[in-house]
Amino acid sequence: MFGDPLLVRNGRGYERTVRGERVLRELESLMPRLEDMVRGEKFDPARSQEVFRVAMSDHAAMIVLPSLLASVRRAATHIKLEVSASGAETYEDVTGRINTFLCAEEAPPSLESEMLFTLDFVCLVGAALRVRARRLTLKQYLEFQHVLVEIREGQQALVDRALSQFGTKRHVALTLPFFVPAIFAIAQTDLILTVPRKLAKITAVMAGVRVVEAPREIKSFPYFMAWHPRLTNEPAHKWFREQLRSAVRTV
Repeated sequence: MFGDPLLVRNGRGYERTVRGERVLRELESLMPRLEDMVRGEKFDPARSQEVFRVAMSDHAAMIVLPSLLASVRRAATHIKLEVSASGAETYEDVTGRINTFLCAEEAPPSLESEMLFTLDFVCLVGAALRVRARRLTLKQYLEFQHVLVEIREGQQALVDRALSQFGTKRHVALTLPFFVPAIFAIAQTDLILTVPRKLAKITAVMAGVRVVEAPREIKSFPYFMAWHPRLTNEPAHKWFREQLRSAVRTV
């Protein structure tokens, strides 16, 4: 390979030629770098300037982002977070523009996913609607006018799919793509909004709305984080996913 002997016989042993000595010196500096490449780089959050791109709904941002941001800022002041709104096209974005996606539906097989926590629904009721019951029956629920937070294809999927199993639909008076504005929008109305319980706990008092238990037919649901398999063993993203897990535990 070298076109030159690297070792020559000397009695019962061998000794290096001048070229052999030069190759050995090169290898002594090269081999540690090769070993690092094989083992994978180490990630130092305190020195990193990594950019993490995360997609989530405003609901997830309200629940998870305060703890996540505090954790990241304590460990890594030079790291940047870019949070974008999730939508129907976000699964496709995870293969490129987005690193991590927080979602209420399990990711397609092409992506890795992990359940973070389980949520259940409650109803938020505007001041103009007189509801005395602590929990709505499905019949009562369907008699009222609703605000629909459109997650995908004209539906708040986890609510509307549950209703469709009983052959029913809500009467929708307002559709919009965000949870938090919807909560404040209904405050002086006769409308009902169905939201995850953790979000209701954070916002109900501020918005001046009442919390009523949702019909039992609207079930709890798991919440996931999803990422592309190429990032599974990448040190920076392994660290970031652990920050997400820690943030969820504090919630």
